[in-house]
Formats: sequence, C-alpha cells, structure tokens
Amino acid sequence: MNKKIVIFIAILISLVSIVFIAVWGTLPENNSQSIIESITISDYDETNEDGDKFKDILNIVTSDQNIYIIEYEFLPTDAVYRITATSSRDDVSLQVDEFNKKVYVYFDLSAIGKTVTIRIIDKGTQEYDEITLWFKSSGVIIVPDL
Repeated sequence: MNKKIVIFIAILISLVSIVFIAVWGTLPENNSQSIIESITISDYDETNEDGDKFKDILNIVTSDQNIYIIEYEFLPTDAVYRITATSSRDDVSLQVDEFNKKVYVYFDLSAIGKTVTIRIIDKGTQEYDEITLWFKSSGVIIVPDL
C-alpha cells in the first residue's frame, strides 16, 4: 500500500473514534437504577409542630464518651446513593459509614452540653433528614410570669 493511503486510513480511524467518544459521552445515563426518594432518621425523642426531630443525649455524650451514632434508612433500599452529613457547629465532626448506614458524631470537649443539628443528605437527589441533638436538662423548669 501506498504511504498516503495508510496515513489517510489512520486519520480517518482517528476521526471516527473521536466522534464515537463524543457521542458516547453525551448519551444519557442509564436510568434503570432507582434514586433515593427519602432519607429517614427514626431514633428521636420528640418533634415540634414543624416536624423537627430532637434527641436528648445528656446521659449518652460525656467528656469520657464523646461520640454519638445516628442510624438512618433510605428508600428504596436498592437506590444509588452518595450520602454526606453536615453539622451546625464547627466543634462537632462527622464521619459517614454508608455501608452500615450510620453517621458518627464526634464532640469536642467545648461542644459537650451545646445543641447541634445534624443533616444527612444524598448528594445526587438532595433528599435529606435532620435531627437536633441536645443536652436537655432534667426536671421541669418553671418560668414565672413577669
């Protein structure tokens, strides 16, 4: 074969492969996998009228045991997920265990006794659930009328 024909065939194959890669990259993703419809934290003590969840951790988190574990579920269970968690305080750090569906909440000593809100979010769908962890004082507090 002539060198010009070989070079022409090589360039033609290169152009076809570039077009193939460009078309393949713009195809929509496979939608046969389900996405997260809801995330739920089921272990909480009470809710307010807005539906916010609260958990009293006064006797759970101490200076000796400064960790609390939040368990969550999502539906459908076979959904594709990318779970993250955020905290309303800088002195509370989080670690997400996607496999066991848990969020480990680590309290600095300065954060113990202070209220913190934890939000568990799916990055793909932006579905979330949140819970406020607080150190509720025991007993009844009576506030007098002024």
